Amino acid sequence: MLIYLRVAAGMLLSFKGTTTESAAPGNAVNNLARFLSLLVIFILVLALAYYTTRLVAKSQRGLGHAGNMQILESMALGGGKTLLLVRAGKHYLVLATGKDSVSTVAELAEDEILPVTEGSSPGGFGEILRRVKSLQAAEPDKGTDEHEEKNDQ
Repeated sequence: MLIYLRVAAGMLLSFKGTTTESAAPGNAVNNLARFLSLLVIFILVLALAYYTTRLVAKSQRGLGHAGNMQILESMALGGGKTLLLVRAGKHYLVLATGKDSVSTVAELAEDEILPVTEGSSPGGFGEILRRVKSLQAAEPDKGTDEHEEKNDQ
């Protein structure tokens, strides 16, 4: 990948400003060929970065599921801090992780862990919006009732 970047940088540096020489038809074709080759190299670098990221993500995915240790849930708190629900053998721990530290927040019994089911998550934005609209349609509009009562007085 570094070689591609060096080649692309060299090609960019080799471009010259528009002069009377570059206005010739042969130079225009040469400049177009250089531009297209840079475009192809750029697309190849992007594709390589994309597939490398996917490969790293797949290899990292299996790290939380080995042996007696399993990360059941995680919640980012911001600032590099995370809460983790971890199963270690028959014990369930809530851990707080920071940049350079890990501390135990709580130890839970197995019956205190709520199972995650398909219906328990709120869903995406569209699902939440549909729920709010259905609730608004089911309830009478409270704002107009209060406004009408004030006008009657």
